[in-house]
Amino acid sequence: MSTPKGAAPQTGLGQGGYSTAWRLTVEDETLLPQTYGKLVNLYGDQLRLWDLLMWAKQTTDISSRLITVLEEGFIHDTLDVATQVGTSLAGADITVVSAKNTGRIGFNVHIPAAYVNSEIALTYIISNKSGSGPYTYTLTPMSSTTLVNVAIPVGQKLIVGASAFAPGTQQPAAMKRAFFSHTHKPRIMKETLELEGGQQSLQEWKDISQSQWGTTLRARGLNETEFRLRIQMNDYLLMGVPNDNTLVGSNKLGESNAVLSDYGLVPGMYNDAMRQYYTGAYTKENFDTIKFLLASQGVGRGSVMFKFGQELGLNLENMGLNFIREFSGGTDLYQNLYDVGFVMKKFTKNGIENYLIEIPEFSNPTMYAADGFNFETLGMIFPNAKVTTTMNYSDDVGRSVAASEKKALSHLTLGYLGYQGESRKLIVGDAAGVNGLGLKFTNDYDQSTWYMLSEMAVFLLSLNQSILVLKV
Repeated sequence: MSTPKGAAPQTGLGQGGYSTAWRLTVEDETLLPQTYGKLVNLYGDQLRLWDLLMWAKQTTDISSRLITVLEEGFIHDTLDVATQVGTSLAGADITVVSAKNTGRIGFNVHIPAAYVNSEIALTYIISNKSGSGPYTYTLTPMSSTTLVNVAIPVGQKLIVGASAFAPGTQQPAAMKRAFFSHTHKPRIMKETLELEGGQQSLQEWKDISQSQWGTTLRARGLNETEFRLRIQMNDYLLMGVPNDNTLVGSNKLGESNAVLSDYGLVPGMYNDAMRQYYTGAYTKENFDTIKFLLASQGVGRGSVMFKFGQELGLNLENMGLNFIREFSGGTDLYQNLYDVGFVMKKFTKNGIENYLIEIPEFSNPTMYAADGFNFETLGMIFPNAKVTTTMNYSDDVGRSVAASEKKALSHLTLGYLGYQGESRKLIVGDAAGVNGLGLKFTNDYDQSTWYMLSEMAVFLLSLNQSILVLKV
C-alpha cells in the first residue's frame, strides 16, 4: 500500500542534450526577455541512503573487480534432530541422528523439558558416535530417572553443553571451524551531459542564474548530471542484482565483456537476512522480538540501526511509544548525520537500543514511493557493530592479484575501485568540440560533452545478523 499523494510529479526529464531543439521547447520559461523567468523547484534535493553511508564513512577502497570475502562461522552450534527420536525408558540410551558434526563423545546434550517429562531441560551425555554424515549419536542420560516420554520431532535443536570425563581418560576430539566465502563485483555506472555551442552565452533571467543547481547552464547541467549519477549509485546500493543472464557489452576493440553487477541491499537481505513480518501496525511486541532474532545469530545485546520507509515511520510515531525521543549528543557520527539533514531518534526496548532513521528516497514519488511498490512499509535492521573479514582480490577471470587483507567493516559498506594512481570513485571529463569555453578541441562539432563514471561495489556482510521487516 502506498501513502496518499497529490498530482502526478512533473520532471521534464528525457534523453538528449541541451541543444537548439531543447531551447525551442523551454525558451519562454528560461530566456530573457521573452517572459518573466520563474524557476520552480518542484521537488527538493532529497538525501539518500548513499549519502548517509558516505557521511558515516562506511566506505573502503578495493583493487580488483572480483573480491572474495571470507567470514568466520560461529564458534558454537546446536545438534539438530534429522530423524524423529522415539520415547525411552528411565535411564535408557536414546539415538539421535543429525546432519551436524557438532557433537563429541563425552559432551552433554540438553533435551527440552517438553520431551522429558520435566519442567526444566534434562541432560544426556554422548557415549558413542558413528557415521560420516549423517551422524548417529548414542546419548546416555546423566540421571537414571531421566526418560523421553514425548517423541522428539525432526528439526528440534538440542544444546551441546560441557564435557564430563573420568580421571586419567583421553582428551576429546578436536574441533575445526569453517570460513564462509562470498564474492562481490562492482558495477560501472555512467552519465553524460551535452551542451551545444552558444547555449552557455545566452542571457537568462536572474532568478534562473541564481538557481541552487548553478549560475550558468553548464554549471547546472554538470550538477544535475552528477546528481543523476548519484541516484544511480543509490539505486544500485538498494536494488542491485547480479548479472546471471550473460549480459555483455563491447569495448572499443570489439571485445565482449560481461556487464558487472552484484546484489544490493533489498534483494540481498531478502535472500540471506532474517525476516520479520507484521500485519496492520508495527507494535511494541515487534520491537521485543528483535532481541530474540539477533540472539539466534549470536548477537545478544547492543544497539541496532533501524532504517525504514515513511509509512512504517508514521506507524511507529502513531504507535504511542512515548519513550522515543530525539537523539542528541552521543557520538560525532550521529551528530554529523543530524547536521546534514538525517533526523535520528532512539529508544531502548527489551535491552536493545534502537536508532531509528527514515530512508528519504523511500518517500520520493518519482522512484520508490511510486504507486504499487511496498518500500514505504519496509524496514531494515542492522546491528551497530563491525564485521571482521578477510578479503581476497582477483582479476576478471579469478586469478589472485593481491595478498589477502583483513578488514573490519560495517554490515553495509561501499567499495570504490582505486589502485596505483587510478581512482574510479567519480570520474568526470570533457570531450569538447569547437567551443568558446577554453576547453581543448577533440572533434569539429559545435558542441561540448562531459562524461561521468563511477565503479562501486556494495559489500553486504553477515546478513544473517540483519533483519528485513516486511508488511503482509
